[in-house]
Amino acid sequence: MSTSPSSHIAPLWQATYDQYGLENHLDVLEDKQNLIDLLQPKIEKHSELPAFSMGAATLTFGQLDIASRRFAAFLQAQGVEKGDRIAVQLPNILQYAVVLLGCLRAGVVLVNVNPMYTQYELAHQLTDAQACGLIVLDGMSTAYEQLEDTVKAQLAWVVRCSIDPSIADNDIALLSQIGSVQSSNTDEQIHASTESSLESSQHSITFAHIMQTYDAKGFKAVTIEREDLALLQYTGGTTGKPKGAMLTHYNVMANVCQCYAMFGKTIEANCSEQIKMLNPLPLYHIFSFTVCGLLCLYGGWEDILVTNPRDIDGLVNTIEQHRPHVIPSVNTLFIGMLHHPKFANLDFSRLALSIGGGTAIIKAVSDQWQQVTGMIISEGYGMSETSPVISFNPSGITAFNGSVGLPLSLTDIQIIDENGNICPVGTRGEVCIKGPQVMRGYWQRDNADTFTSNGHFRSGDIGVMNDEGFLTLVDRKKDMILVSGFNVYPNEVEAALTEHPKVLEVAVVGVADDHSGEVPKAFVVKKDTNLTVEELQDFASKRLTGYKRPQSYEFIDELPKTAVGKILRKSLR
Repeated sequence: MSTSPSSHIAPLWQATYDQYGLENHLDVLEDKQNLIDLLQPKIEKHSELPAFSMGAATLTFGQLDIASRRFAAFLQAQGVEKGDRIAVQLPNILQYAVVLLGCLRAGVVLVNVNPMYTQYELAHQLTDAQACGLIVLDGMSTAYEQLEDTVKAQLAWVVRCSIDPSIADNDIALLSQIGSVQSSNTDEQIHASTESSLESSQHSITFAHIMQTYDAKGFKAVTIEREDLALLQYTGGTTGKPKGAMLTHYNVMANVCQCYAMFGKTIEANCSEQIKMLNPLPLYHIFSFTVCGLLCLYGGWEDILVTNPRDIDGLVNTIEQHRPHVIPSVNTLFIGMLHHPKFANLDFSRLALSIGGGTAIIKAVSDQWQQVTGMIISEGYGMSETSPVISFNPSGITAFNGSVGLPLSLTDIQIIDENGNICPVGTRGEVCIKGPQVMRGYWQRDNADTFTSNGHFRSGDIGVMNDEGFLTLVDRKKDMILVSGFNVYPNEVEAALTEHPKVLEVAVVGVADDHSGEVPKAFVVKKDTNLTVEELQDFASKRLTGYKRPQSYEFIDELPKTAVGKILRKSLR
């Protein structure tokens, strides 16, 4: 799509840009073709600094450089070519950073997969993306192990990662030794064994074996163009089974630079030490992938990985230990931290920015956060289809305003009515986005209705823009349910439950929940009068990951429908 606003006329928000010292261009990208072009100079510049940390373990930029080249060499030794898809099903662990950068180096397309997915969800993503390899974590590989043989046969290899410290030569220990005296000759020693170390048939290999066996010098650089795909980021779009948003190298690197221009530069200007960003959000989610993972690499910042954010004790202790400059989170997690008895007594003197996304931030939560930390929660707006950030509240705003901010640089937002006409300022309509971060389209899908006639991506979200250019979201995609920042699409849940032999019909809607914001509720028409809620709960637990499962069920005689048979979820809500 276009890499600049649709009109040469200054945008509505130009005066506000000037007010906050923002610039509507990205000159830094002029000579950059891909994410490695963008990140490699920063990786080399900050080689001695920690890039990622996880508990007591750290991975410097220099170690990440070597480890990612080893992983890229492994990919090439398997015959993986530029454009092939690799599925990565990992939580926030150090290995994820190595795999991410290794995939980008090799020009393969990274397919992020939620580690909590069931075998059915994993199978859909693997087959739809036609992935040739999978990276999983030991202890979270049940879905892979339960896959049907026909799906497994599609995978040429599976890499298993481990965070078990009791294993000799464990992954984390090996990563921590990269570049040390003991391992300084490793690449020369292992060069000869690169090609012959693995079976030619489908095989399982450990991440540790890759780090011990493959040579960083064995990686052959790949020519990667701006329009080559970097990611297939799966999302429900507006309905149905998840589909892959095709994000190019240019889409993602543009969004990294847009975020840096909007808030990263300001943080650095006010700080003389390395920036530390807390990362309690899963890297497989596009919010964390770009705003935490890649932005930290670009800025030379430390990404403090939180593997289990549900462990609020551990999360609060991590904040106490590291005193991060940046805390990105979602509304439910902000609440969890605020309710921890120790949180209010922590030292927030270094905190420069709190980023809220994924779901609407409640004003009362931001106000309480500000009372405790001295910082408001700065809210933004993003989607998988836009790499993800669309708009953000600029630095300098000191009171929570309920908006999701200004469009990022080179981003054009139009609010349109049902007939496709641009709405007057202050009138609500569908939010449509054009900019360098907007995806190419959905992978192997009909994209006829995805964009407007002038190339703006149709978000399905309802919003209103004021005369200063601040966007406020007033409604969401009609049927989508937002559970702690994760999209749940009723069609997918309904399709899973309808497979139960005792179910005739199902409709799923979102209902308010104090903890998650919303949770799914299922209205079920029985085919067999003996069907119980317990049976449905058990059935759902095998087919849907936790946040997608209905938290309540209601049996009804028939579902309300339109004259043409479309279920009226609005009536059920």
